[in-house]
Amino acid sequence: MSPKLWSDEDRLFIPRMGGWTINFKYIARKFGWVTSAAVVESPAPAEPSDEPKSSEDRLADAVERSRFEDS
Repeated sequence: MSPKLWSDEDRLFIPRMGGWTINFKYIARKFGWVTSAAVVESPAPAEPSDEPKSSEDRLADAVERSRFEDS
C-alpha cells in the first residue's frame, strides 16, 4: 500500500498509517504550479421537460459536471 502524497490538507506533513509523509500538493500550491479549484456556480436548472433524457444526453450532462471536479 503506497501512502497518499497528494492531499487537500493545508500543511506540509500529513499523518499516514503510523507515520508522516510529505504533501506534494501543498508544495506545488506554494510554488504556484497548482491553483485551487475555483468555486463554480451551477447554471440555473432548465425547465423540466415531459420526455425523459436519452442516455447520450445523460452522459453529456455527467461529463459537463465532472470537468469541474478537483482530482
